[in-house]
Amino acid sequence: MTNSPSFDQQLAIDAYWKGVNGLNFLPGTISSPDRFVRMSWSLNAAPKEKEPRLAVATAFSLIRSISVPLGLADPVKPNIAATIWRTVSDTGAGRYFFESSYSPSIFWVDVKKLKLEPGSAPAKLDLSARPILDGEVSDKFVPAEPFTFLAH
Repeated sequence: MTNSPSFDQQLAIDAYWKGVNGLNFLPGTISSPDRFVRMSWSLNAAPKEKEPRLAVATAFSLIRSISVPLGLADPVKPNIAATIWRTVSDTGAGRYFFESSYSPSIFWVDVKKLKLEPGSAPAKLDLSARPILDGEVSDKFVPAEPFTFLAH
């Protein structure tokens, strides 16, 4: 998923690029359509890994290849900004992986280890001090006030 243009327009742009051999040339700017085309091609070219560790690694590899580097922005298109977070979910194992552009490591939450029963107190993973987390962090959640939505 990328920002605008709309999905139908992204698909039309992607259809054009399907006729170009991605091993020879793909669009390379930080624009959303270029990133969409690169990801579309890469998704079809990358191996479909069965082993969960390799599947997560492949997903992160693909996401990194279309991330907007820190410090880059387009003043004419303010919706394009640096990629700060990359996430991958392994729904089969119930794990949610995170990678911060400000950290050298990946961490994950094993959802099955969280207290999600009815009546459980709200909790959050506090990242405000930008800690460097790695590995499984379900035990690092702390009590928190429920999230307040701006509108109902």
